[in-house]
Amino acid sequence: MKFCEKLQKLRKEKGYSQEQLADLLDVSRQSVSKWESGTTYPEMDKLLSLCKIFDVTLDDLTNDEITDKTIKEKSRNTLSNVIDAILDMISRSIEMFRSMDKKEIVKCITELLIMVIILLIFKLPFNFVDNLVMDIFANFSSEVYLVLTSIWLFLSNIIYLILFVTIFIYTYKIRFLDKFNYERTLKKSKPKEESENSTIVNKEENSTVKPVKEKHSFILFDVLGKLFNIFGKICLLFILIPIVIFFVFLVVATTIALIAMVLGIHYIGIFIALLGATAASAIIMELFIRFLVSSTIPIKRMFIIFLSGLIVLGVGGGITAFEISSTKYIDKIPNSIEPNIIKNTYDMNENLFFRPDLYIDEINYKVDENLTAEVNVEIAYYEDYLKIDTYQDTDFYVINSYSSWDNTLNYLNLLKNDLKNKTLYNYELLSKVEITITSSSKNVEKIKENSQNYYEKLNKNADEYYVYQEEIYSLQEELTASENENASLREKLTELESKLDNINNGYYSQPK
Repeated sequence: MKFCEKLQKLRKEKGYSQEQLADLLDVSRQSVSKWESGTTYPEMDKLLSLCKIFDVTLDDLTNDEITDKTIKEKSRNTLSNVIDAILDMISRSIEMFRSMDKKEIVKCITELLIMVIILLIFKLPFNFVDNLVMDIFANFSSEVYLVLTSIWLFLSNIIYLILFVTIFIYTYKIRFLDKFNYERTLKKSKPKEESENSTIVNKEENSTVKPVKEKHSFILFDVLGKLFNIFGKICLLFILIPIVIFFVFLVVATTIALIAMVLGIHYIGIFIALLGATAASAIIMELFIRFLVSSTIPIKRMFIIFLSGLIVLGVGGGITAFEISSTKYIDKIPNSIEPNIIKNTYDMNENLFFRPDLYIDEINYKVDENLTAEVNVEIAYYEDYLKIDTYQDTDFYVINSYSSWDNTLNYLNLLKNDLKNKTLYNYELLSKVEITITSSSKNVEKIKENSQNYYEKLNKNADEYYVYQEEIYSLQEELTASENENASLREKLTELESKLDNINNGYYSQPK
């Protein structure tokens, strides 16, 4: 890369026009144009001024090989460079506010507050979209609604936060920092009409005072940069873990959506939305990994893919909303599914009752005065989706409900067929078990009384269990304390006996 090409590249990176650079160097715009076209070459004093303006060494500016590597190294987007840029922005901001008077500071803060208010108002469209999406998710069950809502709000808030910070920092940099840097550089580069003696004095002052301040500032920011670099990587690592887990979840969900489409469940919007979310999360994950390993970040490529992923996610979300709105929900069991009924007859006795498990909460009692010595029990349930097990325990009968692998497969096949027809039912009703106990009124009351006495006794035993358990823990603590005290007393007793033995041995060993 020739000097003319490097000069043009550095000027564009700084955002200067040829006229602005000419003002900084106190030359004409035509001179800068000739330098960039390779027609002429600047003098040594102008080269030194260019080095200060572009923050490069003279060797970097004139040596093609070194300069090319230096430019590439400085253009790398790594975590260290980002931290250096942040620290540099903080340093420039402090210097900018120091050079301002009170009126300029108030003006600057006012403009920043107005910018923040505008960006906060920009959150309203995000809130509108969030409410719209949550209304769509409300058609699902409460568990699915909470999961989908949490994921959506997390992504929405992250996107808004990134846009907020990016727009604020970019506007602040362009509106204030770059303008301040340009004016300061222009002021420094203007020729001063001073005598040779004052010039020598200024050079001596610069050589004795300024380098010390810059050196201390450099060391401070260098240490801060290293500390922020280590702390930042640790934070990024902890943030990366849930991002990786979320990415794996999206890959699995996308695979399931693809398999569902192959099986004839045509919810294309969900598949498209998952593809977009997977692409966007992959870019976020890549960004964090590149920061951690201090690798070059291809911002343009990553931004295009991330933005494309968000667009695909939005398109898929819109299609999904349309597909879900066309899906019917019927709050009952499909008409084609009939319950299975188990009928049993038991001999009545004084202690008879029936104890269902925790998942069975509906027991109906019917009176038939003809049944004086027996009890009829009917259990209605959906055999393809639930299993029932009844066994005797002393004087009562236990009724358990559970699901097998075959029942789970039947659920999935039913859901698959219903999704093909874009119709959903209340599948929770398939786990419903209805128990009907029929006997004479006397027997029914006795069965209810036995059941109530059993649960009262069960609760009483539970309360007594916790009371006894607390007493056992208390006694164990007292026993441990007593054992420790006894051990201490035994040690003291052994010590006193040892001293007594020493006294006796000394007495009898004395010569008579």
